[in-house]
Amino acid sequence: MAEAKRQGLGGARMSVRRVADMVHRWLGFICGGILIIAGLTGTLLAFYIELDGALNPRLQGGDLHARPSSYEAAYRRLDALPVADGGYWKIELPPAGGPITARYYEQQPDGTSRTRLVTLDPQTLRVMRDAHWRETFFTWIYDLHMNLLFGPPGKIAMGVLAVVMLVMLLSGVANWMLPQGDWRSKLRFKRRASLPRRTYDLHKLGGLVSFPLMLLCVGTAAMICLPNQVRPILNAFSPLKPAPDVASGPADGRPRISVDSALKAGPVAFPGSTVVWVRVPDAPEASYDLQIRQAGDPMTRFPRTHVWVDQYSGAILATRDPHGDAAGDTVLNWLVPLHDGKAFGMIGRVLVMLLGLFPLLLFVTGTMRWSQKRNARARSRR
Repeated sequence: MAEAKRQGLGGARMSVRRVADMVHRWLGFICGGILIIAGLTGTLLAFYIELDGALNPRLQGGDLHARPSSYEAAYRRLDALPVADGGYWKIELPPAGGPITARYYEQQPDGTSRTRLVTLDPQTLRVMRDAHWRETFFTWIYDLHMNLLFGPPGKIAMGVLAVVMLVMLLSGVANWMLPQGDWRSKLRFKRRASLPRRTYDLHKLGGLVSFPLMLLCVGTAAMICLPNQVRPILNAFSPLKPAPDVASGPADGRPRISVDSALKAGPVAFPGSTVVWVRVPDAPEASYDLQIRQAGDPMTRFPRTHVWVDQYSGAILATRDPHGDAAGDTVLNWLVPLHDGKAFGMIGRVLVMLLGLFPLLLFVTGTMRWSQKRNARARSRR
């Protein structure tokens, strides 16, 4: 009786394994190419700021730690450039100094925005680079990684494919775990075995080594690319904070306060913090929006702490402190830094850079193993 039960369980395990193997194989063929593109572009993006500077020597001229004498002067230099109406400037304040990167978000007739990137020398305010999004190598790589160069529809497609990739990853682990045998044998790489066996071992061990980080990166990618589906789910369990409704008071003949004056509100609202971005008001009722980095923030370049400042009086209109967020907003705060590895500092960035090479390795070894098994079956039939 016990023997029959064991045989029944063994047969069930093998049936489930065959299904898992089939799901893993065909989803690998369907998603493999996309995963390779996402992996290789992710490898480049792990250090895109450093690589962008190395590929563009003109951005490295002068003192790399210099700061402008006035950010208001930098804004006036940007505002003097010919730009499309209906947009606004957002200026980056590099904490370590160096070239100033600004973005102008041009509103398009279809409701979307087009981003213009302008880099200024911090000392002379000379324009070092002036280009639109996708006209530089790394913005093109970013869009290839995020949406396959298809814009918002491509981003949704990448989110759906990321969900499919999660199924592929889990089915691959199930395919490895289900066969009976000791764990030591399953984890072994047989160097003196046949080529098919070594191919299988390389695919198996490559998948196991990369599985935890791959699961994290693909899972966060699905949530990043499908915000309209993810946010309602998070909101149902933990209400998300709404965006504050802020507006500067009536001008009453007062001019806009300078950018430098507005920046002083950041450390006042959050002592010990650093302002890393400032959005300059583009309309009489608009306000300054300071994007601020606090100690312990998972996101470094694009933190989620904000201070909104009245453009006439300099009064603080509203703040957003992610350190006090509930579970839903905390998940959103951590999505990007977990995805790109920056939540774990330099070690995380290096791991993400290396992880991007694994999809190519797994696709090649997986295809080789499928071809080897197919040839073996053909020989057996003959």
